[in-house]
Amino acid sequence: MILRRIIGILCVPVALFTLISGVSFISKDKQETIEKNLEEDTAKPFEPVFRFAITSDVHISAADNTNTERIKKMFETAYRYSDSHPSYKSLDAVLLAGDNCDSGSDEEYEILTSAVKESIREGTEFITIMGNHEFAKTGHEGYVRHMGEELDKHVVVKGFHFIGISPDPTDTWHTPLQINWMSRELRKAEQADPDKPIFTMQHGHIWNTVYVSRSWYTQMSIPLHMVYSQYPQVINFSGHSHGPVNNPLEIWQNNYTQLGTGTLNYFEMERDISDNTVPEGSRNAAQYLIVEVDAQNRVRIQPFNILTDDFFRTPSNTDSPDKQLIYQINDVFDTSNYAYTSARKKTAGVPEFDKDAAVKAEKEGENVKVTFPQAKDDICVYGYRISLFDKDSPKKAAAEKEIYSGYYFEPMPETLSHTFENIEKGKTYTVKVTPLNVWLGEGKPIECEFTS
Repeated sequence: MILRRIIGILCVPVALFTLISGVSFISKDKQETIEKNLEEDTAKPFEPVFRFAITSDVHISAADNTNTERIKKMFETAYRYSDSHPSYKSLDAVLLAGDNCDSGSDEEYEILTSAVKESIREGTEFITIMGNHEFAKTGHEGYVRHMGEELDKHVVVKGFHFIGISPDPTDTWHTPLQINWMSRELRKAEQADPDKPIFTMQHGHIWNTVYVSRSWYTQMSIPLHMVYSQYPQVINFSGHSHGPVNNPLEIWQNNYTQLGTGTLNYFEMERDISDNTVPEGSRNAAQYLIVEVDAQNRVRIQPFNILTDDFFRTPSNTDSPDKQLIYQINDVFDTSNYAYTSARKKTAGVPEFDKDAAVKAEKEGENVKVTFPQAKDDICVYGYRISLFDKDSPKKAAAEKEIYSGYYFEPMPETLSHTFENIEKGKTYTVKVTPLNVWLGEGKPIECEFTS
């Protein structure tokens, strides 16, 4: 244990550099081997001995009962899965990682606690932390009064340790005292059982880790990252961002593991390909994670889609659209075999259109509507760049738009479209549609010509 701690401390500068730069030191060949081994291991039988469900950003509102019904459905579906499991039928805990209420009003807390009381069974531990939204009305005082809990907590459920910190009133900030407390509690958890994973949570992501963490994150990312980096068995959960759980970047590994928890409220995307980070249809978001551990301390994470009443599949435009989406960690301590590092970018293919795929441009008065089918990818098509070139000036796009693919919907839309407005008449244009993967790698475009 002492040797591992020393190694962990020495690795912090490397982990910090990787966090900031996004650079991975794993070779492409090594990453391919890791991914192949993981795929084979994930196909093997997995017999859980522990199970919990987690989400965040429930945003219970007194004005709209949609999310209240969704959290009830979360309990219902998690229990249904547990009840039907052939060997392990317990749901040991349910966790909420902040923004549990939309404003933290007394009425919202009463709705939340009533929904939980109606849904939870004896034997299931309910563990929550605060987010930033709860500060709008009652703040820390309201949370403690209604939830009956400490702001920061260390809870042990069947030998597994859960450690969570709530934010200071200044948005998603955490204090140095909380960072020190987290460090001490992690040490206690490790001493209690050095072989088990330790589950931690705070509302905001660690910056530059999972999807949308470059836009929404805790301002204490660096000190928290340095603490977590000393414990490879840490599996840290966070929300705040509303990122889709089926985005491959919602799990990240470096010296520990980080996961986004999904949302029951609405999607929001990274500020990378679109200024509009809240896509059309964003309210069609109700997702959570079922996390299981087996006797060998392997961890399996299964994203669940409440709206389809089933586990997420890989996006429907991949090679295996009926394959369940599973994130699995076979050895939390062996960081050299972490599969979900930034090295995934080295082995990822780029999206490809079918050979007969065609883009169509239709004039609508002074506008032109561009329509095209989805491309396919080995992991996930993230979005598309739609470029409009004047044939007389082919080097610079006259207009350009990047849009999301809709991978976060099940099923994905089969075709997408975008309308360019106020197109100059009498000119010949080339339309190019370029598919993008989640690392913004570009596939070969399809194109067509039209005269305005």
